[in-house]
Amino acid sequence: MNIEFNAQDGTLLKGRVFPAKNPKAAVLLNPGTATWTGFYAPFAEFLAEHGYSVMLWNYRGFCESRNERLAGSKIRFSDIGRLDIPAALDKAGELFAGLPLYCVAHSAGGQQLGFAANCNQLRGLVAVASSTGYFWNMPPVYRFKALLFFKLIAPLSSALFGYVKAKSLGLMEDLPPQLAREWGYWCGKKDFLFDPEVIAAYPGDPYFHHYRFPVHVITADDDEISTEKNLANLWKHIHSSQPITFTRYRAADMPGNKVGHFGYFRRSYQLIWQDILAQLDAFHAVPPDPQPDS
Repeated sequence: MNIEFNAQDGTLLKGRVFPAKNPKAAVLLNPGTATWTGFYAPFAEFLAEHGYSVMLWNYRGFCESRNERLAGSKIRFSDIGRLDIPAALDKAGELFAGLPLYCVAHSAGGQQLGFAANCNQLRGLVAVASSTGYFWNMPPVYRFKALLFFKLIAPLSSALFGYVKAKSLGLMEDLPPQLAREWGYWCGKKDFLFDPEVIAAYPGDPYFHHYRFPVHVITADDDEISTEKNLANLWKHIHSSQPITFTRYRAADMPGNKVGHFGYFRRSYQLIWQDILAQLDAFHAVPPDPQPDS
């Protein structure tokens, strides 16, 4: 079932629901930045087959939520957490009223969750490859590619076409110019969105208040972005009244000896899918935090 809903500033966002036959709970599936929504569909189907109805969606400017010309667009990277994720949480709560709501979030979908003042309606979060994206904590070859993209390709493409034509280069979905600029700016900061200069840019916004739900963070030792240092530099800033736990996979134990930043959601990585399912089941077995939401 296809769905539509409005972000907090009225921007139209779109997604799809994967209903379970007899749902015991629901999952909001947050994608990574500039990642094709359909990439996550097999995983959403897997969760639905195991009792979790899923809302899969995408951020403004991407895939089915690309509703405007990207040339000259004012969309920013921080709109993901400040405007889009809060609306997705509300929509999931409406769609799955009466069911416990969990979140499986890839990359930026987990990074920016704490911008949302309503995030504590969740009963648990599985954050997949969610870390900072600091250039200088990436492996040298990948760092060179990332710097080349953000410092040369993105600005040049924005100047020539008004947006970043990343899809035609086989890199990712196309990017709005300001989003690419802000994303690259954050990646130049060791603490990413927790850098004091970044925090100062959003006065009055909720800024990662304490979570009241358990979190499990999944990464792999060959993830080019979620390196150990980048992982630590995000999660040292985030706190919860419930446990925050971590699993780090060895690429040598995986198909093709590789996971990277995207392998977690590929069909061949059923071991990881089963582990995420087991973690959701573990969340579901624990009574909710009795504290009222605010």
